[in-house]
Amino acid sequence: MGSTKINIIKLFLSNFLYFSGFNLIARKVIFKNARYVLMFHGVSSKKSKNISNSAQPHLDVSQFESVVIWLKNNFNILDPNELINSSKPGILFTFDDGFQNNYTNVLPILEKYNIPGLFFITTQHVLDSKKWLHFVNDSLMDEWNATEKISEDIQNDYYDGINSEMLVKMSENPLVTIGSHTVTHPFLSQCEIKNIDYELGSSKEYLEKITNKTIKYLAYPSGDYDEKVIEIAKKKGYIAGFGIDRTNGIGFPNFEIPRVGIYYSNISYIATKLNGLINPSIKGSYLKIG
Repeated sequence: MGSTKINIIKLFLSNFLYFSGFNLIARKVIFKNARYVLMFHGVSSKKSKNISNSAQPHLDVSQFESVVIWLKNNFNILDPNELINSSKPGILFTFDDGFQNNYTNVLPILEKYNIPGLFFITTQHVLDSKKWLHFVNDSLMDEWNATEKISEDIQNDYYDGINSEMLVKMSENPLVTIGSHTVTHPFLSQCEIKNIDYELGSSKEYLEKITNKTIKYLAYPSGDYDEKVIEIAKKKGYIAGFGIDRTNGIGFPNFEIPRVGIYYSNISYIATKLNGLINPSIKGSYLKIG
């Protein structure tokens, strides 16, 4: 079955569950104490009709704002400490990779609605905002033959990393918590021990140096980790590790926190992902750190 047909089926089911009232009943009655970590990535200022969807951020700023409004009206909003050290129901906003648009497009929306955010930063493109992450380069191979063909505005808005000055300013905002997303965004379980040590250690040290804040949280690139990655994360001083929609269940709850990826702005899609059945809630006693 092609991806287009699968997406049509998913949309049909999402609309059915939403408009039938099932999602609302599940969320308000059966799973009223649910807790979720949401995972976003880049957010552009505006979608481009001339660029394929795979080569631009999932959401633009107007779509992101509509998602934020709906979520705030339907859930308690948590900060990282509340997620880790309480059983309070609600949702935590997280953002992966550390694109420049997190500063220019995401942060103003979080400020407007008083939403805390946990930003996981890949440091390679902080040191050089034009040193794009490997998956960005991969997505552009079929779109452009050379980066010279990409306008500077599009580069800034879609692909560039956040620079150190922006990152420092963002870290000073009381709504913002900075976490690590490694140096180069590798598949950590496939790395040698010394490389894992470098990816987790160097990124943490650099972020702490420029922000003057302790970096407590780690998100595994592509949700890829194993027991050796967790053990090194612990040794480096992280207190929690975040995966993606499904985690490996190795037995370290604080380092296997699942997240719900948000890739579309359709409210029926989001409501279905957060109805308690598609993505199980994080249990209240699951995480607490001592």
